[in-house]
Amino acid sequence: MTALLSLFVVGVVVAAVTVRAVASRQTGRSAASSTRTSAGANGARSATGGGSSGGASGNGASRSGSSTHPGQTTSGSGAGSSSHGATTAPGAGTGPGARQTANTPVWRVAWGSAMAWAQPGVTIDNTTVRELATIPIGGSAVRVRISNLFGNAPLEIGQVTVGRSVGNANVAAGSIRTVRFSGATSAVVPVGGVLTSDPVRFAARHGETLAVSIYVIAPDLVTVHPYGNHGPVSFATYNGTPDETVQASGAPFVYWSVWPRLLDAVDVLTRLHAGSIVALGDSITDGFNATTSWTDVLQQRIDLLPRADRAAVINEGITANTLDPMSDNYSKTGGGPAGLTRLRQDVLSLPGVSTVIVLLGTNDLYFGATAAQVINGLSRLAAIAHRAGLRVIGVPLLPREGSQRWQPTLYPLHQPYLEQINHWIRTSHTFNAVLNFPQAVADVYNGQCNPNELFGPYNSGDFLHPNAAGQTAMANSIDTRLLGLAPAPRVAPLVAVQPTPGCRA
Repeated sequence: MTALLSLFVVGVVVAAVTVRAVASRQTGRSAASSTRTSAGANGARSATGGGSSGGASGNGASRSGSSTHPGQTTSGSGAGSSSHGATTAPGAGTGPGARQTANTPVWRVAWGSAMAWAQPGVTIDNTTVRELATIPIGGSAVRVRISNLFGNAPLEIGQVTVGRSVGNANVAAGSIRTVRFSGATSAVVPVGGVLTSDPVRFAARHGETLAVSIYVIAPDLVTVHPYGNHGPVSFATYNGTPDETVQASGAPFVYWSVWPRLLDAVDVLTRLHAGSIVALGDSITDGFNATTSWTDVLQQRIDLLPRADRAAVINEGITANTLDPMSDNYSKTGGGPAGLTRLRQDVLSLPGVSTVIVLLGTNDLYFGATAAQVINGLSRLAAIAHRAGLRVIGVPLLPREGSQRWQPTLYPLHQPYLEQINHWIRTSHTFNAVLNFPQAVADVYNGQCNPNELFGPYNSGDFLHPNAAGQTAMANSIDTRLLGLAPAPRVAPLVAVQPTPGCRA
């Protein structure tokens, strides 16, 4: 119990300290990357009976308006080929790049969360963890993937179940199904590894939240995704308690956290033709300092399309992430594995993906990378993803004047480097298309013209991370046709803006 208290209760303190530390580290940097070698803090919070957490927020979707928006890119050119079809999975096909035949169900990733590290010394043992995963697409079966990427021992699992969440840690009675691994109810996930379950017959509904319960029967450090979520998504029992995976009531789950643990992907067997869209990014994609993320708002827009035209948006952002690997210590306690390191794990290994959106490099500049180094990293990443058959969408780096380490007198090369990188992203034809997020959130509205800064009403306060209004503006600026989808309606903006004539970011 003591160790789990550290994980879920003392985690309140850890969360506060960690988020403060990350905030100060990234007031001059944004984040997005991953590898398999990391361990770090668990920003958990506690509450009895499942508790609640502030910050969960969405933006009311409106069917009015079009997909055009200041800063929107309406066409793209690109290298390589893109796969608009999904992958067929075992029994129906797996992996990016495979084509879907008419009416053949395929496996597509419907939910994911990039694991970043684990907190040294904090373990779970004879504990049931219940994870929530909201899936935007439905289907006839599901699979779950369990991660032990950053554990210090094999993750010994006694049982796993999946059911329909009915709020907090409560599960709809009668919906719980046993999950098997190669036919067995128990499994072992090796250190540094992940394990995907057998298919589970389950009528998954569009937009519902699944509860995946995992009973851990031996001590192990807990692999986590730090921050990035805006409500309780992870629940746990005391250490040293019996298996509660088939328990519908949330009462035994006395701790909760806003950080996902152990569960890093959910796949759905679906007949939808549109491939899943993965966002590989840093804290800006993760939704740091905001009550929503641009991926959440993009999903809201896509959900306004006819059901047959929809796709899942998978947020694989990690706060404080970099494009290229930093020191091993940074990977274990800061931004997790770098984008190039985790590309295979967090994008290419996911089934039924057609598109990856890349927003990385800001933190690399913070740590002293040159424009040439960031360009080289983005070029390598795009080439790998193209070879895997994916459509690769580039995103220029956001304006950040006024943030930490961005003062021209102290760091005179940062702004020129950012401009060089963005010019290359926009003109090199490395990407199939480019999303002009800088134009969407720069201070180029309502008579202002300071393109190197965030627009005031979009600034979260650190001059680097957009707030909910800025995240919404970025999502609304996307022409969904560039993602292989029909034009999606925009959601209601949170701030009214009028572009300043002649001013562009």
